[in-house]
Amino acid sequence: MRSRELGLVRTSTGGETRSDSAVLFVNSLATTARMWDGVISSLPAGIATVRYDQRDRGLPAGETSFTVDDLVDDLFAALDAAEVESAHVVGVSLGGLVGLRAAAVAPGRVRTLTAICCAARFRRDVWVERGRLVRAGNFPSLVPGIIDRWFTPEFQREHPGIVAARRAELEATDQAGYAAACEVLATADVNDDLPAIQAPTLAVSGEADTANPVTDLEHIAWAVPMSRHVMLPRTAHLAPVEQPGLVAGLVHRHISDYAPSGGAAR
Repeated sequence: MRSRELGLVRTSTGGETRSDSAVLFVNSLATTARMWDGVISSLPAGIATVRYDQRDRGLPAGETSFTVDDLVDDLFAALDAAEVESAHVVGVSLGGLVGLRAAAVAPGRVRTLTAICCAARFRRDVWVERGRLVRAGNFPSLVPGIIDRWFTPEFQREHPGIVAARRAELEATDQAGYAAACEVLATADVNDDLPAIQAPTLAVSGEADTANPVTDLEHIAWAVPMSRHVMLPRTAHLAPVEQPGLVAGLVHRHISDYAPSGGAAR
């Protein structure tokens, strides 16, 4: 897949960029690479970043479905297009699931993993029903509930502009792609992959996340050998948008702990 089709964005936070500090960001469902703007702008200088749009934003020509392994292939294609052999992978929700699978199947390409507000196995009944509603033409009726899962009421009141921007992306999402992603979330199960993950892993949950509650991330941290869990207080599902500074700080400390020059700090 070519970088244009991926919506690939390569940036640097400024200063002297280190090749061993490249960070790849993987979106949640129905968002674009812009969801990481606040996190990337909060990172220290000298960090190369790569981000891209997952294929739920628009299915490749002739395709009506995809699997979690197709999304993992897209992740590796993004690294290839950016000419990055291995990266610190940061994924949220669907992106976290993809990151877990990628770390298990290609350990040489994932230096560290940060899995945010996700699960090794999503709730099948929720995603089967959501896919059914979308295919029946009821996607607009789902939007208010999705926004309420993404953001706490307090954040919605205090940051209406940010919420409006993410809502516009949600409303513009490809509904066929969204329905196909619902099938992925209803069926994918990477629990058996977790013990095989070699990358140092940080699992980040949101205290107010009703989509993937704290227990989902605690399970990941328990099952992945070199891992730990951090809970963000007063934070819902789209933690990188609600708490960009906190997420950037966690990511930076995590990748710094395992930089080649310093070795493992934990």
